[in-house]
Amino acid sequence: MKKIVFIALFLAVSFASSAQAPHIYEHTYPVIVTENPEIRSLMDSVSVDSIEASIAHLSSYHNRRYDSRYIWEVQDWLVSRYKQMGFDTVALHDFPIPDTDIETADNILAIKWGTKAPEEYVICGAHYDSWNSDGADPDTIRSPGADDNASGVAGILETARLLSNYTFDRTLIFANWCAEEIGLIGSAAYAADCAEARMDIVGYFNLDMIGYLKEGTDIHVHLMYTTQDSLIANYVYNLSHIYFPDMPIRQNWLAWGDSDYSSFNRNGYAAIHPFEDVHASSPFIHTRNDVLGLSVNNMNQAKRFTELNLGLVATLAGLNHDGVSENEENQVAIYPNPAQDAVNILTEDGLQRIEIYNLLGQAIETFEMNGEYQITIHTSQYNSGIYMVRITTERSVVSKQLIVK
Repeated sequence: MKKIVFIALFLAVSFASSAQAPHIYEHTYPVIVTENPEIRSLMDSVSVDSIEASIAHLSSYHNRRYDSRYIWEVQDWLVSRYKQMGFDTVALHDFPIPDTDIETADNILAIKWGTKAPEEYVICGAHYDSWNSDGADPDTIRSPGADDNASGVAGILETARLLSNYTFDRTLIFANWCAEEIGLIGSAAYAADCAEARMDIVGYFNLDMIGYLKEGTDIHVHLMYTTQDSLIANYVYNLSHIYFPDMPIRQNWLAWGDSDYSSFNRNGYAAIHPFEDVHASSPFIHTRNDVLGLSVNNMNQAKRFTELNLGLVATLAGLNHDGVSENEENQVAIYPNPAQDAVNILTEDGLQRIEIYNLLGQAIETFEMNGEYQITIHTSQYNSGIYMVRITTERSVVSKQLIVK
């Protein structure tokens, strides 16, 4: 959570946070009248132990400041976690720190490509850097950042763990942002790149500070969004009331800061931010006391916020009702991969259509097929990087990652 210190700066940022760019795309959102048994089962599978273990690990680093040497270790750990989950694509999004020569760790994107509408994206994210300005040397400052924002990252990781083996109609991205604490730098860079590429983001869901509950109060949600995002807000209210009818949820605003959802709504995307409590949030953030047990003091609340996030993204992305995805390795082969000059696609079924997308969701090439079993695609004109290949055959739709050197 980025905290605004000076009053004048606070007023300027508060005004900016309420000013949202016109939506690039307009979308409707599901109307939920009853629980989906698959979604409920996944919610019930959210593990307090798993969330707590992630918070404990992330807050065990001496700090996670964007300008410290530890931030690179955190990046590598997060990438390894997503790779262990078996995601289609795990990518790094690099960005500069404006007006400095500081190099920081990247935004991390774990991507589950959609099977029916891969060009439409549902994103949930949380920043992984922490902050404590008590000292000049970023490598010596202690900043565990348990609630701000190991708790949010843990919620994203747990959602990703439970959804990693399922397929979705839309592309689902689990994101971790860096350099949030100095002005939403990482998420702002990514959202601006998405807007420039006209990427179709149906909704962005943010987790930032979900682990502190004031003693004597019940679990509740304060929801932050602009008036222009009332449609996605109504979707959140609707889903929350169906699955958690006894949990209060209402709109509210931070009087002292901002978070990464603003990067998306300022770039023309519907975005929303469930928060622990704007009036009684953790008093320990941005200090060495932002630790488990003190600053993160209610794991049941962290679990509930994670359940809500899971339900929102899985429903909006279109959880396929066939359940766990099957192994398609024997049906489609793509080689060599990594490719340099050309890549071959071979299938046991007749090919109908091949679409190639970059990581910003732009369609690079499309090939209409007539039942052939093999095609060679020349890749020498592609920029080096990671691409998604969506392969439609007579019997299935398969998404494959392609790396071009």
